[in-house]
Amino acid sequence: MLDIKLKNNKEALRTAAFIVIAAAVCFAYFAAFYKFRVDQFYAETNNSFEKEEFIKILFRSNFVLYPEVLEKSGKDAVLEELYLTFEEEPVEKTAREEYFGYEEIYDGGSEQLKATRFMELDNFMTEVNDRYVSKLIMSIDYCVIDKTTQTVLKNTTREPERLRTGEVAGYEYYLLIDYDSNGRIADIKVEGSNVEAFLKNAQLVANSKESLLLNRYEKTEHYALLDGHETINAKITVTQKNPQDVIFIYAMTAEQMEQFAWVEDFFVPVGGIVDFNDREMMYDALGIGNLYLTILGVMTFLFFIITRCRPKLTAGTAGTSFSAELIFLILYILAIVLYMAVVELVYYVSEVIQMEEGGIFCTTFAAMLILCGAWYWGLLSVRELFTDFNAFIRKRSLIYRYWNQIKAFFRHVIEKWKAVLTIEGLDKDVARPLKRLIILQFVVVSLACCFWFLGILVVMLYSLVVYLCLKRYFCKVQTQYRNLLDATNAIAQGRFDNSLTENFGIFERYKNELYQIQDGFGKAVEEEVRSQRMKTELITNVSHDLKTPLTAIITYVDLLKEENVTPEQRRSYLDTLERKSLRLKVLIEDLFEISKASSGNVRLDPVAVDICNLMRQVYLEHEEQMIEKGLEVRFDLPQEKVILQLDSQKTYRIFENLYVNVIKYALPNTRVYVQARVIFIKEGQRTIHIEMKNISAQELTVTPTDLTERFVRGDASRNTEGSGLGLAIAKSFSELQGGRFYVEIDGDLFKAILEWDT
Repeated sequence: MLDIKLKNNKEALRTAAFIVIAAAVCFAYFAAFYKFRVDQFYAETNNSFEKEEFIKILFRSNFVLYPEVLEKSGKDAVLEELYLTFEEEPVEKTAREEYFGYEEIYDGGSEQLKATRFMELDNFMTEVNDRYVSKLIMSIDYCVIDKTTQTVLKNTTREPERLRTGEVAGYEYYLLIDYDSNGRIADIKVEGSNVEAFLKNAQLVANSKESLLLNRYEKTEHYALLDGHETINAKITVTQKNPQDVIFIYAMTAEQMEQFAWVEDFFVPVGGIVDFNDREMMYDALGIGNLYLTILGVMTFLFFIITRCRPKLTAGTAGTSFSAELIFLILYILAIVLYMAVVELVYYVSEVIQMEEGGIFCTTFAAMLILCGAWYWGLLSVRELFTDFNAFIRKRSLIYRYWNQIKAFFRHVIEKWKAVLTIEGLDKDVARPLKRLIILQFVVVSLACCFWFLGILVVMLYSLVVYLCLKRYFCKVQTQYRNLLDATNAIAQGRFDNSLTENFGIFERYKNELYQIQDGFGKAVEEEVRSQRMKTELITNVSHDLKTPLTAIITYVDLLKEENVTPEQRRSYLDTLERKSLRLKVLIEDLFEISKASSGNVRLDPVAVDICNLMRQVYLEHEEQMIEKGLEVRFDLPQEKVILQLDSQKTYRIFENLYVNVIKYALPNTRVYVQARVIFIKEGQRTIHIEMKNISAQELTVTPTDLTERFVRGDASRNTEGSGLGLAIAKSFSELQGGRFYVEIDGDLFKAILEWDT
């Protein structure tokens, strides 16, 4: 019997040694090559801007930026007309016959085919703008040049347009794409770390489907349209078009290239998901810590299998007879607390000491031998957990062993605190029971925090106890509460002459409050009347603003129906119809947008935004309109960057609405002041205070509060093209992002104020 026991002990020791050594060897082997993985990652990241994946995104961005430069140059920018053409040719052919080599038979009308393509176009533009362009404008300089009007659209105060003539202009990286009048790429210029490879990749993208608008289709597609299910009644050709007579330039300085990275179809800012300047964090990001946890998990799984299938291989060795709670704490420390210590160890030997692969292997092997040995010892200590869970809890759990004593202790504590936490009345001394209640709250919540998610259960149980204790107390004051409720109901029913002679008990001091409510009720009624008036005006304004263009559309449609309409008149009527339709579309979109903002049903995508640079960028978009009206804009902005975590699109819309408001309502040939300053409230907390001031062309008879309401304009005659939603949208988007927006009026001086805490 003794020989068998010794033999089993030796087998168990050999099994333990094999598992621990194998685990340590596996970790040390992979850890020796992590410096190579980190170096390889950095090399791939630094060259990612010149690879095809990133160049494809720049080509896709062309389609989003092209309509913007056309709008700035005063041209029509209807997406459907810019990028897709449809040519329909009637034919007569049965579906059973050969259909002239058409690529597809489309069982639907031409209008349905057009609607499908237009919907795909709209989805494509939205996806590219949200996923790429909105992030590109924060990290890379772009410049779009309309060659016919020489209009320049850019997002920077630098001069990337000089790259057109071959000047470097301080950029380490750029891609220039020149489209001719037929939409063909006339020229591509590049600059980067490897110009030859960069140019080759750009040319490959330009000559592939990736340069098309809808890159899952060919540039030209042919369809046979079915009339029912038998006869082909038409042939339709769909052609994609590229931008025409325009130059796109994307450029980055050395500083910009260091500030963000392009990794697996995502823009990653420094300090965001991964800090690319912190090599130690890269060891964790590339999985050295996960490798450690995986090895511990595999050891646990193997131990479980061996214990269940070959119990002799683990029964011959012993861990410890410590309590289950202490063993679980030790295992938690090994797995979670020492997680970063393992990462730092691999980083230290690889980067700081810069050992060779053999030295890294030996060092990490020795460390992992200790950690894996401790982990296996912990598994041996809880071996019975895998074979007989109930017996393990009964024998090793301190909570189970002393449950009766714990229950009696808590019962005693509850009875004691019941007596000392009761508040006899609001006019009595309540400081002592409140102090005791706060102490109890602190102790229970502190203990709950120690158990992470398990703490939620502790708080729930504690809340139940508090409920049972408070229920009895509130039954005692129920009678006095009914008296108070009767008095408040009398006020609610309009009986303001109530003398309030009833006994309120602990609520006695509320009598004075009720008297004040009676006095203030009149003010509340007045406020309600004002609210109802604002709602009525809102309905009236919505009806007026929507009815005006709709009436014009109906009128011109009737005119078009007349037979004696000349071609010139027809074109004039159609132009008017287009303007009124677009006007109606803008009104409806603004109405939907303010409705969603008011209800909070708006998705925010916070990113790092340089608020001062964004203000200048939005101004550049509207600079020509400012100049046409004779408005001189004076900027007073901080020299340093002010970075806020905001939704770039929503914040852009805020400043766009403010500039448009200035253009519409400011007195011509006056100055507009755009100021921003950082206010330091206390250490580590500051506020960015932004003001935009102008002189109103019309007399301002509306209160500042009403100006930020929907469909309210400073121009009471409603002669302007505005919808009255601009300031309301700006206010809603500001408050949704944790900011404050308000308006001040001093005579004819109009001042819009924005504040964000940083």
